[in-house]
Amino acid sequence: MSSNVQKDQSWIPKLFKKKTCTTFIEDATKDGSTQLCQCGIPKINHVSVAMEDNFGAAIVSTWTSAEHTTEEPTDAYGDVEFVGAGKKHSKFIRLSNDTDPAVVYNLITHHWKIPPPNLVVSVVGGDGDFKMKTWLKDILRKGLVKAAQSTGAWIMTGGMQVGIGKYVGEAVRDHATANSNSRTKVVAMGIAPWGIVHNSQSLVNPKGSTPAKYYMEAVDGPTYSLDNNYSVFLLADDGTNEKMGGETSFRFRLEEHISRQKTGVGGKGSIEIPVLCMLIAGESKMLERVYKATQSPIPCLLVAGSGGVADCLAEILDESLTMESIRSLIEHKLKHHFPSEDLRKMVDKVEKIVENRELVTVYSNNDGTEDFETVILKALVKACKKQSSDATEYLDELKLAVAWNREDIAKTELFHGEIHWRASDLEDTMTDALVNDKPSFVKLFVDNGLNIVDYLSYGQLEELYSSVMENTILCHLLQRKHEERRESNKTHTSEYIPVDNHIKGREYKLYDVAKVLKELLGDVCTPFYTHVIGNTKGSVSRRNSSVGIFWFGLSKLC
Repeated sequence: MSSNVQKDQSWIPKLFKKKTCTTFIEDATKDGSTQLCQCGIPKINHVSVAMEDNFGAAIVSTWTSAEHTTEEPTDAYGDVEFVGAGKKHSKFIRLSNDTDPAVVYNLITHHWKIPPPNLVVSVVGGDGDFKMKTWLKDILRKGLVKAAQSTGAWIMTGGMQVGIGKYVGEAVRDHATANSNSRTKVVAMGIAPWGIVHNSQSLVNPKGSTPAKYYMEAVDGPTYSLDNNYSVFLLADDGTNEKMGGETSFRFRLEEHISRQKTGVGGKGSIEIPVLCMLIAGESKMLERVYKATQSPIPCLLVAGSGGVADCLAEILDESLTMESIRSLIEHKLKHHFPSEDLRKMVDKVEKIVENRELVTVYSNNDGTEDFETVILKALVKACKKQSSDATEYLDELKLAVAWNREDIAKTELFHGEIHWRASDLEDTMTDALVNDKPSFVKLFVDNGLNIVDYLSYGQLEELYSSVMENTILCHLLQRKHEERRESNKTHTSEYIPVDNHIKGREYKLYDVAKVLKELLGDVCTPFYTHVIGNTKGSVSRRNSSVGIFWFGLSKLC
């Protein structure tokens, strides 16, 4: 693909839109000589059509994005360069808050070439002048960001130099500095309202920016600068100016969409991408965020000791009361943490959260910061318990444990005796463990009922041998024998030699393996595999199953 084609962005405005206010409705709460619309934009800055129906506007008392805006082609997208902060560019786009999340996900993963996540951690909570304690900063830097790098996760926040987004950005920066030689970069994604972006006009270019020059400035609101530590910015436009919250519904729909997509992190067979909502502190409006997550259902991780909603919910969930007697406790805790709020709707939402307590994990400073992927995986496993005790409900989490090489978590959370694993449930993950050199999981699966003789069919052995790395000696030898077999089949049609005429990639037969072993070791391996020509479905004998595992293990060293 030529560079000109790669840089062609003319299709983006046809697909992605911005929002423009179409009805001026005066904000009577604002004093001053400048007439402001309830959308936050001065009257003089409205397009002419917004001023025409003055009578209609006069009888409308409340401005809404859905009724009083129109969508037009986006005029801000492409690359952004943070002046004075290095040469690294980030991707950005201004888009309607009603944009289909599937289209956005495709833009990120296919057009912007950002690898799909193996996990999404959506961090919400403290905003404005939220002051973060030192131990919380350590959790972000040594825990969250480190875990994101090791698991291939995306971290989502507001992406601005304010509140929790500012602290996550600092954690990403500090981790990158301490691990400058690492090839794996953390993907931090900022999702914010277009209307609160400081210096937003420097991002505007209807033809796309390659890149836009952006100057970060220390401002205290109502607008804020983008944070240069983020890789991606999705700037959701609901038609408002200098108003928070316009991105909330879009961000949540994007998280829901990603949670239904597949990732190959589990190896054999894909799994749905796990999404975790991580709450640090948070004002009362964050109750709605946790409530919506538990209804989806998306697991939540509350950081106790951080303040706000996180502490309030942690204290309530710490009590082992029945649902009949918990309402008075909820009212008491809410009144203590939010004395000036209307508690009626809040109580109902907290009750619903408590009903789904399996989806909520409480984490505190006492739990440590060095092994945060353990905390994340435990939260995901705990969320499964709400749905079923059937082992099949836990397969995605087991595949994650294998992918992250956390046999200790698998033992304590998945093989504690309450989940009834069948041998057939473990076969795919056994293949992952063998292919990816994780012997502790092989032993774990055998100890929990997987019979090697039954598992190691001829076809399974062929699949294992076909997985050897391309740059190994064994792979070159197998490829040569495979080609010889194909040539032999052309000239000796009377002799049965199993050849797959529709081979895609590397699919070696045990006949090929036997030839290689004989060539390497002579007659010592004559009995191995050569008698199975034409039979790929039966189980290998106990002796040959051990030999098969041994030779496959040896092949990983070649």
